[in-house]
Amino acid sequence: MADSLSKKVLTISGGIAILGGIAIFCFVLSAIGGVATKENQTVEQPASENQQTPIANSSKMPTTISVDPVALEVDKNRLVELKNKFNYDYDEFEKIGWYENKTQVVANTFDKKMLRVRVNNKGYAYLEDQYYGDNWIFHTRVVVKIGDTIYTSDDIPSYDSANHTNNSGGSVWERISYSGGRDNGIIEAIAKSGDASVLVRFAGDQGVSDFTLAARDQQAIKDAYELSNLIKKIGNQ
Repeated sequence: MADSLSKKVLTISGGIAILGGIAIFCFVLSAIGGVATKENQTVEQPASENQQTPIANSSKMPTTISVDPVALEVDKNRLVELKNKFNYDYDEFEKIGWYENKTQVVANTFDKKMLRVRVNNKGYAYLEDQYYGDNWIFHTRVVVKIGDTIYTSDDIPSYDSANHTNNSGGSVWERISYSGGRDNGIIEAIAKSGDASVLVRFAGDQGVSDFTLAARDQQAIKDAYELSNLIKKIGNQ
């Protein structure tokens, strides 16, 4: 009886020992696996303050535009040629100079219906008209027809500071300046009119006045347009 009990105790003790060994073995395997997993993990390191971030799209970087010296010289020579067609009046206080075509000075135009373009030393240009006659029409806009295309300026009312009137000796003058692009493309249209005739209408509250733009005024506008663009392109050299 005692021997039988002893054998059972030994059997149980042996089983416990075996179970303990298995548990220890599993624990060791788990620990080894954990270490291996940590070794295989990729750890993101914070970027160094001196580390440069790669540029995503280098094609958007500004590029240096090379200047063709031959083309530049051609432009400079053309600018000199154009300036010879204009009188230049510079205001030392305002630091602004204005170009006036020599064919459109007051002595040549005071008794004419006409269009002119004024250009300053920055390349800025604007359209100006002049109505001359015996009777007022109090015009507020100019309409130009080239071929089948009609161009109409903005309406400049009589109370606008850009709308001027004068009279002397039974004659009247009405002048409007279409600055700030209020010519609505008339300058460019005349500059690109080629040999086509330019029909002009001064439209006012008391009537209209139509005429064909004189060839010299048409050429003067072409020259002024080119002068403006060249100054913008290469400066007032």
